[in-house]
Amino acid sequence: MKLLITCFEWTAQILANELKILGYKPFDNFSTGMYVEWNEEDIRKLNLNSRIANKIFCEVDKLTVNNFDQLFDFVYGINWEKYIAKWYKIEVDANIFNSTIDSKKSTQSIVNKAILKKLVWDDKQRFSDPKFRPVNILAQIIENNCSIFVNTSGDSLHNRGYRVQTWDAPLKENLAASLLRLCNRHYKTPLLDPMCGSGTICIESAMIARNIAPWLKRHFAFESFADFNNDEFENMKKELKSKMFQWNYEIVWQDIDPKMIEIAEMNAKSAWVADTVKFECKDLFKTKQRNGFIVTNPPYGKRLKNYNLDWLYENLINLYKWNLGCFITSYENADKMIWYDFKIKNLNNNWEAVKLYLKK
Repeated sequence: MKLLITCFEWTAQILANELKILGYKPFDNFSTGMYVEWNEEDIRKLNLNSRIANKIFCEVDKLTVNNFDQLFDFVYGINWEKYIAKWYKIEVDANIFNSTIDSKKSTQSIVNKAILKKLVWDDKQRFSDPKFRPVNILAQIIENNCSIFVNTSGDSLHNRGYRVQTWDAPLKENLAASLLRLCNRHYKTPLLDPMCGSGTICIESAMIARNIAPWLKRHFAFESFADFNNDEFENMKKELKSKMFQWNYEIVWQDIDPKMIEIAEMNAKSAWVADTVKFECKDLFKTKQRNGFIVTNPPYGKRLKNYNLDWLYENLINLYKWNLGCFITSYENADKMIWYDFKIKNLNNNWEAVKLYLKK
């Protein structure tokens, strides 16, 4: 059996490198994920430790199916009581490639019907408690080979649980971690986010530097599995806490808005890193130049006029006299202002991740 680990499109290689560091051998990599072999401990380990993944699905069974009757019998035969309590709602998705079964909608319906019949026999009498989040099921049929996966994460793993408050369009936590990994920054090297917003980049940097696992304060779907061992889970969390570092790091976050600094401080306290970072309410263009990294998520233009963006990016790039860094942008003129050795464009979401080496 295998785990399916999903990620954002441009972060697949970063995720693969992370999995190797954690002791896994990813295989069958694709643009938004990959697989690893697994046992029960790996579900806990990866959900607790991955900074890059979106969700982690465990394969619960696999079989060759050629028609919907075979699909129904196959899904019905799975021990669903292990993964789904009778009062949990289920949501089914399907991915189908080059198979005799070629209807995604019908596949979802058949899988849903088979699970409900196995759990309660009569789905009309089934009560789904709205206070529990739905269990996500994925049916993947490739050349008639069907694998059934269950989401072990629940909410996306970018939701660390430390953000007490945010502002408009906050950067997802695993995207911030991906930018930091992309920079290949040594964590004793100073880091600045001159437009910190709610502080996600600096918090993720401090958590990585101090070896604070990204799970913090959240629930995982696997905690509701019938064979979940809470004692083993608590022991694993205690071990991770014991490996946290308490060194000093130069991590500075700035924002011109004192309200954003207040929000960032609250989030840093929630993430246990308020004593690791330095807060400055300061104009971006009054930043002193020094050696180090800049990693930031600058405005894209939705709330600024174009001429303001030209001025903003010209001054922002001048700050790269520090050394090197990364930022995410969809601002087209940035191409004319920078030299880079890495660039990936996601056409669907219209943003780019750029690793910068600027001419001094």
